Amino acid sequence: MELIEEGVGESSSPPRGIIQESAYDIKNEIYLRLVECGNPEAVANPNLRDQLDAHFNRLPLSYAVDINVDRAEDVLLHRKLLADAKDPEKRPAFNVRFMKLEDLITDTGKIIEDNEDGEFSMEALSARDEGPSIPIHEIIFSTVDRPKLLSQLSTVLSDLGLNIREAHVFSTTDGYSLDVF
Repeated sequence: MELIEEGVGESSSPPRGIIQESAYDIKNEIYLRLVECGNPEAVANPNLRDQLDAHFNRLPLSYAVDINVDRAEDVLLHRKLLADAKDPEKRPAFNVRFMKLEDLITDTGKIIEDNEDGEFSMEALSARDEGPSIPIHEIIFSTVDRPKLLSQLSTVLSDLGLNIREAHVFSTTDGYSLDVF
């Protein structure tokens, strides 16, 4: 009979060191993508790499793993929202953006997404079938973290008639929350 070492197995999480190395790689890739695409903040701010490190360090490792490196600008948006949340006059800081237009008929699965500029193509919209579709938006909140915040934000969105498809919630080390719906 083979003994299985506790903490090691198919369902075990990877060792923390591997996750930290991956987070480091993701931080660097985000920075390099911002520079390569000529992002104005990346080009004009010589301290951006250090600021990105500080941003990632105040959030849990799951934030780095969750980030889509193809949308590196999202990290800058998250930084801005967290900075705005420090000002009581701007709380809660939020951002809403169109992500895609999805046909409701599941067998076609046609999706119209925004382009690299965050805009959607009018040609793509007019060329699609006239079947029912639904716009998909991303809503991001940042405010002082507190118990039941996710529940309260979810209730507000539900009361507005919005359907939450997924949520990613991150608490910072200095007491703020970044909630992405």
